[in-house]
Amino acid sequence: MRHFVRISIAVAYAIVLFASTTTRHGLADELAGVTVRLEDDNSPATIRVTSVARYKVKISVDSHAENKPLDIRVELPISGRDAWPIANVAAFDSKGRPLAVRRGGIAWHRLLITAPPERGAVIVQTVQATDDRPQLPPEKERLATDSNTGLNATICKWRNDRRAALSIRFDDSHPTHLSKAIPILNTYGFRGTFMVNPGGHSPNNRQRSAFEEHRAKWEAVAKRGRHEFANHTMHHRGAKNDEEMEREVGDAAKAIWKLFPQKSKLAALNLGGGTQWVTTRTLQYYLDKYHLFDASANSTGMDDAYGKRVATFRRLLEAHIDRGLWYKVHYHYIGKGLSSSEANFRAVLDIAKENEPQLWIAGMADIHKYQTERRSARLAIENDGSSRVNLRLFCTTKPELYDQPLTIEVVVPKSWLANRVMVRNLEGKAIATQSKQSNGQTLLYFDVAPRNGLYRVGVE
Repeated sequence: MRHFVRISIAVAYAIVLFASTTTRHGLADELAGVTVRLEDDNSPATIRVTSVARYKVKISVDSHAENKPLDIRVELPISGRDAWPIANVAAFDSKGRPLAVRRGGIAWHRLLITAPPERGAVIVQTVQATDDRPQLPPEKERLATDSNTGLNATICKWRNDRRAALSIRFDDSHPTHLSKAIPILNTYGFRGTFMVNPGGHSPNNRQRSAFEEHRAKWEAVAKRGRHEFANHTMHHRGAKNDEEMEREVGDAAKAIWKLFPQKSKLAALNLGGGTQWVTTRTLQYYLDKYHLFDASANSTGMDDAYGKRVATFRRLLEAHIDRGLWYKVHYHYIGKGLSSSEANFRAVLDIAKENEPQLWIAGMADIHKYQTERRSARLAIENDGSSRVNLRLFCTTKPELYDQPLTIEVVVPKSWLANRVMVRNLEGKAIATQSKQSNGQTLLYFDVAPRNGLYRVGVE
């Protein structure tokens, strides 16, 4: 039987917590949401857990003559005020040397660390990311007002001022994605995200992979550019060390870049359910190196085995629309006797079509780019008379990766002749706009590149 010591924490990052020395197995149940235990119930070893700093714990190990390595299970909180930035977490020994950590593909917050069989310590902590992050100004800086004319401008929360976003994902490069999912999506006019495993057959195995078997068809899909590809690793089999993980993640990224040579290299990554990954590095290391973002969480599985998928989709989609959020769903195989029936798949798309006026239905990278660009952007207005303003956009994302246009909304002053309002860029070129009426005011919408720019808005 496993024994746990429960301790109420008043000061999460200053108090030292430890397991009872009378407990056979030194196990800490609660430490600002962190749980630690020995994997082997019968081991004579004990552990003591200390909170060193925010996002840093020390696990002191006493083997008590145990002569084999000790497996320590650590689970980090992923929600609430004590949530850890999971992608930046690594483990080290008492001399600062990195330790290999085993994690599940979609459970990166659960760590299995192997410690040497002697008295010592394991440090679990966040590691500062090396890649530059865009600045994130407060929300109020994405709204600008000209006090002279009364013109208001804002960066829309979603593309084309839709209320919410929806992405539809497909995992594992299954042949039914080519024969069913893509043709059906095309009839609805929807863009999908396809998590591909672009590797060939495994060593000593003549059986070709699903992607390799249909490589020409996948290449044709990529060339048409209607749908988005994402990184599901080369073979969907996990990795036993840093070198294997580098190949599985990195080579898959390079294969996708080759399929889309003129496109941004930024893509979604999902390491895959049921896989195990052993590495001394943080997940963020691989994300940064290969221009990826983690897409493993907060997605509704659409396999029929979960039950009531169509009703669940409708309920959750409506909730996301009400709250203005990004709703993510994922499929595996489409067809009779497979994980999702074609009928249920079409029923879900019918619901999405009903709500299309309120939704931006796009690829995962498209939506991630827009979110990141918007969060890094701010607006400023300079008055240029009674009937013209200069609108400045400042954006700190990298243009070679972040290329999703942002939508700007302008509330036209009532004193202006709305049908004569034009938007021009710094070179004087007219920018296409759309308009609608709301509460007796004219709203103009136009798309701009996510980089620093100047736009003249005025009556002509």
